[in-house]
Amino acid sequence: SSGINAEYGGVEDSMVTCLVNSYTDNRSILVDIVRRSAVQSPEYRSMEWRLECQLSSRSLHNTVTPNVLTRWRLSDPQSKNLETKDTYLNCDVNTLQHITESLRAAQLELDTFHARKMCRNLARIG
Repeated sequence: SSGINAEYGGVEDSMVTCLVNSYTDNRSILVDIVRRSAVQSPEYRSMEWRLECQLSSRSLHNTVTPNVLTRWRLSDPQSKNLETKDTYLNCDVNTLQHITESLRAAQLELDTFHARKMCRNLARIG
C-alpha cells in the first residue's frame, strides 16, 4: 500500500490522521471562531415584480426595450422585531436570465453530497 487514500482525494493517510487529530484537539476554539464570525444575511420575506417596456424613443423608433423591476422585502435577522427593508433591482431581461441561471446552478450545487455533508457539519456547530 502506498499510504495514499483515494477516499480523501489522494491525500496521504498520515496527513489525514494529522488533520483529524489537529481538528479534534482544537474543535472548541474553531467552533467559537465560526460562531463569532458567522455572516448574518438578510432573510427573504416577499418579492414583487413589474415588467416595463419602452416602445420607442426620439432616436430609436419602433423598438421595444423590456425591463423588469423587482422589489425584495428582506428582514434583518439582527433586529429584535425583524424589521423589513425594501431593496429594488431594475434590470433588462438578459441580466434577469443570467441571475436566474446562476441561482439555479447554486441550487444544484447545494444538492450535491459534499454540500449536504458540509451543511450537516455546520448545523452541528451552530
